Amino acid sequence: MSAHEPHGKFRSDVAWNFASIAVLGVSGILLNTLISEVYGAAALGVFNQVWAAYVFFSQLAVGGIDLSVLKEVAAGSKERERIAPAVVGALVPTLGLAAAASLVFYGAAGLVGELLKSPGVAEGMRWAAAGLFFFAVNKVLFGVVNGLRRMRVFAVLQSCRFLLMLAGFALVARFELGADRVAFLFTFAEGVLCVLLVLEVGVQIPWRAAREWSGWVPRHVAYGIRSCLSGVLMELNSRVDVLMLGYFLDDDGPVGVYSFAALIAEGVFQLMVKLQNNYNPLIAQHVALGKLRELEQLVHRGRWWSWLLMLGVGAVAVGGYPLGLELIGRDVDMLAGWPAFGVLIGGIFLAAGYMPFQQTLLMAGRPGWHTAMMACMVATNFVGNALLIPPFGLLGAALATALAMVVSVLVLRWMVARELGARI
Repeated sequence: MSAHEPHGKFRSDVAWNFASIAVLGVSGILLNTLISEVYGAAALGVFNQVWAAYVFFSQLAVGGIDLSVLKEVAAGSKERERIAPAVVGALVPTLGLAAAASLVFYGAAGLVGELLKSPGVAEGMRWAAAGLFFFAVNKVLFGVVNGLRRMRVFAVLQSCRFLLMLAGFALVARFELGADRVAFLFTFAEGVLCVLLVLEVGVQIPWRAAREWSGWVPRHVAYGIRSCLSGVLMELNSRVDVLMLGYFLDDDGPVGVYSFAALIAEGVFQLMVKLQNNYNPLIAQHVALGKLRELEQLVHRGRWWSWLLMLGVGAVAVGGYPLGLELIGRDVDMLAGWPAFGVLIGGIFLAAGYMPFQQTLLMAGRPGWHTAMMACMVATNFVGNALLIPPFGLLGAALATALAMVVSVLVLRWMVARELGARI
C-alpha cells in the first residue's frame, strides 16, 4: 500500500478476490466432475490437454500487451484522460494479434493431436479456437480493470468466467455435441465475458480523450515483444506436467487423475495469483515514483502473511483431499493423485512468500529479465519431468513442478537486486 492509502481498501480488495477463488474452486471441481461423470476419465484427460494447449496459445494471442497496459494504467490511474489513448493503443494491435493466433491455433490442431497421440485433442482445439480470440481481448480489458484497481469488479468478472464455463458445458451436454467438443465451453464463456468487460471498461475510460492513441501502439508492441515469451513460459510452466504426462503415458486415464489433482492445486495457487493481482498496481506505482525502500517494506510485510496463509490452507487442502473426493462421489481411482497433490502443495508453500511479487520485474519495465527468470523455471520443470516421470509417474511430475517453483524464487530475488537495487 502507498503511505497515504488506508489499509482497509487493500484488505477489502484482497477479500473480494479471495472470495472469487471459492467460485473458481467450486466451478473447477464441478466442471471436472461433470466431464468425468458424463463422458468418462479419458474425456477429462482430453479436455485438460486441450486446456493446456489453449492456455499456451493464449499468451501468443495477447502478446504481453495486457501487462503493458496494466503497468501504464496503474502508473497513471488518477489521470483517466491521459490513460485513454494508452488503452485504445493496446486494444488495436490486440485485435489483429488475437485473430492471427486463433487461426494458427485452429490450423495446428491436427499436429498437436498427433503429438499427444489423441485425435480428441485435435477436435477439441478446433471448437475452442474462437474462444481464444475473445480470451486475448479479455486479458487486455482485465489489465485495464486491474490497473485502475477496481478489484471488486475484477473479482466479480473473474468469477463470471468460471460460471460461464459451467453454462457452456451445460450447452454441450444439452445438445449432445460429444466428448471431443466439450472445449466449446471456452468459446461460449469468453464470448459472453467479453461483452461484460467491454461494458465495464467503456464506462471507466473517457474515449473522447483517446484521439492520440496511435503513438501508444509501438510502445505496447515493443513491451509485448520483450514480455510475450515470459507469458508463454508462465502458462507453459503451469501445464508442462500435464503435457509431458500425455507424452510419456499411452493412456489418457492417469493423465485425467493427475490433471484433477493439479487442478485443485492450481485452485490453491490462485490465492497467490489474487494477491499478485492486488500487489501489481502498487509495485508499478512504487517503481514509477522511485520508492524502492518502500517497495522492500511492502514485500517484506507481504511475504510472511503469504507463508502463513499457505501453511494453513495447504494443510487443510492436503488433509482434506480424500474426504473431498468422497463427498463429491469421485471414483476411488482418483485417490491415486493424492501423493502428487501433496507434493504440489508443498512446492506452492515453499515459494508462497514471493509468488505475489513474481511480476515485479514486469511492473518495473524489465520484461526481458522477467522472461529470463521464467525460462529458468520452465527449463527446470521440463528437465525434471523428463527425468522423473519415467521412474515415478504422477509423483515425478509433481516433484519436478515443485522444484521449478522454488528455483523461480531464487532467481527472482537475484534479478530484482541486480536490476532495481532492491532486496526483497
